[in-house]
Amino acid sequence: MTYDEPGLVSSLSSFVTYFAVAVALTALFVFIYVWTTPHSEFKLMREGNGAAALGLTGALIGFVIPLALVISVSGSLMQTTIWGTGALLVQTIGQFSARLLFPSLTTDIVAGKFSAAIVQSGIALSLGILQAACWVP
Repeated sequence: MTYDEPGLVSSLSSFVTYFAVAVALTALFVFIYVWTTPHSEFKLMREGNGAAALGLTGALIGFVIPLALVISVSGSLMQTTIWGTGALLVQTIGQFSARLLFPSLTTDIVAGKFSAAIVQSGIALSLGILQAACWVP
């Protein structure tokens, strides 16, 4: 195998393209997520609040699970972008719903209560897994 083999170049090109889109969608998700939560995750994390870190990490993983599935099976950059945007919406709506169901969720996370962050992460992961399972190519 040589490095100028067309299949290798094509595969590398696809990897770079899909990875760049995935990173861009993930960055957009993090931006929107921290913008839509009533508390400042980054500020809280800088202050050593592990509950805020756990909540954000759960949401991030809940977003990336369906995105990774779509990338691995769709074969279409457009589908990846559309379903990635869908995953972003599902996670955002899910977190708004979680705060409605658990009104003290934000204040508990700000207070560093891991129980709230576990619930928040659990909701995000559950939504991500369900969304990934429901996607049919």
